Amino acid sequence: MMATEQVPGIPGATISLVDNLPVELPGGEPAGPRIQAKPGQLLVVQPGAGVFLAQDGDRIEFTLEADADPGVVALILNGTARGALIHQRGELPLHAATLVPPGGDRAVAICGPSGAGKSTLAAELSRRGWILVADDTTRVTWNDTYPLAWPSRDSIKLWRDACETAGIDTADLERVMDNMEKFYVRVPALDRPVRLGAIVELSRDGERNCLSAGDKMALVSRNTYRPAHIRPLGVQGAHVRIVSQVASACIVFRFTGDKSLSANELANKLEAAVA
Repeated sequence: MMATEQVPGIPGATISLVDNLPVELPGGEPAGPRIQAKPGQLLVVQPGAGVFLAQDGDRIEFTLEADADPGVVALILNGTARGALIHQRGELPLHAATLVPPGGDRAVAICGPSGAGKSTLAAELSRRGWILVADDTTRVTWNDTYPLAWPSRDSIKLWRDACETAGIDTADLERVMDNMEKFYVRVPALDRPVRLGAIVELSRDGERNCLSAGDKMALVSRNTYRPAHIRPLGVQGAHVRIVSQVASACIVFRFTGDKSLSANELANKLEAAVA
């Protein structure tokens, strides 16, 4: 990468490759494996990749080890470090694949635990003409009236078996990591923020379409990206505020996400629910 780049979906925020960074964060506390945080700063020390410092909601600095796996570096920059910037700004990093239906003007965020099938469903919706906003982590902001979902990369991360099921040839696709059978699949993507209209959670606990205000907040909160970073970063109040705003402004519901339904069947249900 170049010495300095823009952070996807966060205008004005930058990523910079630097010569040196500390491996300890003075005054920081543990916020996960090899992660330390305090208000305004989050430090990741990743063996085999490098050191990454997200600061003040507007910049990421990092160093590289000699034989760093570019895939691991990209995952940290676009995942943990970018998510930290969003938290630092008092915004919501939603662990979701987000898309806009054909002809629509509001986005739908698909949440759920890892392995629930968010990206596979997103790929099926993309095949049907939905436009990608963001895969994996969606930056959500509040514009004083409604929530906005911001774009990131123009690709969806899919395992090889999901690619094969969808008829996607992986021969020329970029791997997410050198030793991983997961690939970046480029799809039509939005290049501007869009109003977030609905949030669906792929859940193992059954379906619910009539959620209370408290249940909606709980759903949005548990699908926040890296919630363990919220307290060490000192953004608890801002997090509760934006979760409340997003939950109250969006249609929020749950679908069974235990893989008893195919991606095609889930896509049919989702399209019917948001029609």
